[in-house]
Amino acid sequence: MGVRTLSEALQLSDECRVITTGSAPFNIVHTNKAWSKLTGFKFTEVANRSNSFLQGPHTEAKLVERMRAASEKGETTRVRVVNYDRYGTPFYNSIEIFPLRDMAGKLTHYCGVLHGEDIPDGVVPPIDRKPEELFGSTSGSSTDPDEEEETAAAASGWPAAAAGRGAGRVKRLRRGGHVTLQEALDNTEDAVVMTQPHPPYAITHVNAPWCEMCGYMAEEVEGLTNKILTGPDTDSEALASLLAHVRAEEPTVQTVWNYKKGGERFLNQVTVLPLYDESHELAAFASILKEVDSEDLAIDADAWRRLSAVLETQGPILDTPRREAAQALLGARAAVLRDLCNAKRRTQRDLGHVPSKHKEFADRALAELVRRLLGERPAAPGSEEEGAVWQRVAQILPARIATEVIDGRPPDMSPAAARAIIEETRRNA
Repeated sequence: MGVRTLSEALQLSDECRVITTGSAPFNIVHTNKAWSKLTGFKFTEVANRSNSFLQGPHTEAKLVERMRAASEKGETTRVRVVNYDRYGTPFYNSIEIFPLRDMAGKLTHYCGVLHGEDIPDGVVPPIDRKPEELFGSTSGSSTDPDEEEETAAAASGWPAAAAGRGAGRVKRLRRGGHVTLQEALDNTEDAVVMTQPHPPYAITHVNAPWCEMCGYMAEEVEGLTNKILTGPDTDSEALASLLAHVRAEEPTVQTVWNYKKGGERFLNQVTVLPLYDESHELAAFASILKEVDSEDLAIDADAWRRLSAVLETQGPILDTPRREAAQALLGARAAVLRDLCNAKRRTQRDLGHVPSKHKEFADRALAELVRRLLGERPAAPGSEEEGAVWQRVAQILPARIATEVIDGRPPDMSPAAARAIIEETRRNA
């Protein structure tokens, strides 16, 4: 039967697998460890590129054309072609290409399953290939400081709207707000790791930004678990909370100390999401990582710790939207604060921002909003200047909340939770 769905294609397998986009130029979005062993390439080298780098002088043009024609028609095809590995060594590649479709029959991706065979010496000569020069420059970063600042804000995980609102790139959620496997796989900007939907939650996919952040190659972590990022300062209670939400198939946001491959500690704001397949069944879990500034969390840390404790005790008796809204603000506090104070935002500039010198006032405004969502008695700002900042936060925050998937990023919260925040900010405005 072969591979028919994206969920099947992403499962751990000893087969050599590569997944590409469903339309030309058919760029690579996933490779597995077996594929890397066969070709010699690492996922981070080939991500977002076509498979043409496997071709060489003895690759049969007619067979390449046959694959291209079948792909344009959305058909399964199989060929045996001469390809070349990372070092220029030729091999026979029996490749079967499967179109992957969603429930509506729409073609979303292709999965190639490769079977390599050695070519006898002298039949096909190797080529002189320098791996480090094969792709040329791999840098795709912007040199525009405004663009870099906006990219950082967009990748913060809050709000998802920062990256695409007003840009005509909104991907609306289906099935009551569930995030799909396809949407998570298409997110090539945030650091994303996917795992199995069941214990031990082994890693099935990481994207290039995750590799860059954490220092691991995709091939190193395939089949392992996210425990590779934990260390002495990782909060066991936060991990227990994450696991509880995973078992309940619920999204959550936590901020924990994690560790990169070399042992460097970093503060990680991690968003964990259940992902659903073409049949609306649980297919995987995704974690979206964001390295945050510990100094932002140091502002009035005691007050925020108290609010977290209140949420744990009072949460069960709160209505669901208010609980969800409070939890979202608590989990994404550093990213929310950064977005509120972002003077270089390219989208929704008319909203303005909170000056950095008033970051502490903005933090207190957020804490006050959480207090009210938790049902505590309203407090007043400490000064007229602080009150003006609270009002500014009340104007900016509701407009920056995303309740839809945008460019593969998950929503910040449900529409009902967003309405709860809007109601409270109106009282504060």
